[in-house]
Amino acid sequence: MKGMQITRHWLLALAALGLTSAAGAATLSGSASYRERMALPPGAVFEATLEDVSRADAPATVIGRARLEPAGNPPFLFTIEYDDAKLQPGHRYSLRATVKNDGQLLFTTDRSYPVLQGKGDAPVQMLLRRTGDGAAASGTALGSLPASFEGTLPCADCSGTRWHVDLLPDHSYRLRIAYDGKPDARPFDEIGTWTLSQPPTILRLTTGQSEPQAFALKADGVLTKLDRKGKPIASTLNYSLKRLPAYAPIEPKLTLSGLYRYMADAATIQLCTTGQTLPVANEGDNAALERAYGDARSAPGAPLLVSFEGRIAERPPMEGSGTRATVVVDQFHQVMPGAGCETAPKASPAATAATLQETYWKLTQLGNAAVTASEHQREAHLILHKDNTRLSGSGGCNRLLGGYALEGDRLSFGNIGSTMMACVDGMEQEQRFLSALKDVTRWRITGQQLTLLDAGGTPVARFEAVALR
Repeated sequence: MKGMQITRHWLLALAALGLTSAAGAATLSGSASYRERMALPPGAVFEATLEDVSRADAPATVIGRARLEPAGNPPFLFTIEYDDAKLQPGHRYSLRATVKNDGQLLFTTDRSYPVLQGKGDAPVQMLLRRTGDGAAASGTALGSLPASFEGTLPCADCSGTRWHVDLLPDHSYRLRIAYDGKPDARPFDEIGTWTLSQPPTILRLTTGQSEPQAFALKADGVLTKLDRKGKPIASTLNYSLKRLPAYAPIEPKLTLSGLYRYMADAATIQLCTTGQTLPVANEGDNAALERAYGDARSAPGAPLLVSFEGRIAERPPMEGSGTRATVVVDQFHQVMPGAGCETAPKASPAATAATLQETYWKLTQLGNAAVTASEHQREAHLILHKDNTRLSGSGGCNRLLGGYALEGDRLSFGNIGSTMMACVDGMEQEQRFLSALKDVTRWRITGQQLTLLDAGGTPVARFEAVALR
């Protein structure tokens, strides 16, 4: 028995280095772990699967798997053997992993881990998320999914905030917060992943970039919001969301990013926030995204990181009946060759949402064009000071001074003046910057990104929060 354990450890170590293979078979190596400091039950089983996820309208096809039985404790080092003759050009492959005990799901990956992308297959490192008491807890405590929950919660400067949460079986969620008594305030939309743990039964919603929203799940199916520390809120006011009689999905509208692919006259995107792979509707600004993708892709069907303003809407599938979640591109931003979701900049938990005022906002984009700083010149930026609603900044050549008016999500700039220097480079960009500020009517912050919009809701300028200097 002791010899078997030593052999197993050596095999796992070799697997992590990608050094094992079986005759006539290809291998893919990796490791998986979780953040919790806890030991697994003696009978827990770890399993990793290599899957073909090319078809968005069909279940994934498993083409290889590896099991550790018993699982032991993390990190779990594994090697999957598969027949490389089964790989098809243009198809997409991904890794998944689970830890189960007596059939109950304890840990699982909640995002996709793309592999076999022609870049050399270094060992993959996966992060497992805890699911509490497993699949039984998710299915029984929450009831059948998908489901929608609604309620009106307190608001500091309005008559109430109306919360709507959609929970989907794939552990993704959609959230909308609307502001009663503020007809000009746009709803706040968010997507992410949910987890359920017990006891007590607590639902957590997270975007992966901020502190989770936490709710206690009551016996009657009501979700009661908890404070930032996961504790009950001491108040006589309502903090509960009730399950609706029928699933009533919202269409969240927000800035989206993900790995976009176009092939065989169809587009799909793997969203960075949730890991979902969804079809992309051939409407809105998808034509611009498709053209930019075609110009930047390295090969047909190669994934490219893209960003855009968009929606997740219900649309009829290409085959079959009913509807399915589909991404609609409203305003294309950019294609980012060579980048991936794992390397895309994310807001830190300590600074998940920058504030509009007293933040150094570095200009990054005007319309659909990226902004560059000329050599030996300051970067274009704005600072909206609280005192006397005063504005300062730079257009890249000249210093900017002026004022602004702020009411809710309404924003306008006035009396903007500048120094009168003439620079060799950057003057045309500075003039476009000043012209864009005249068109601003609204603002929106997502994490550390500020978007200024015109009266039609079109983004005219984008900024990135930088430490105030």
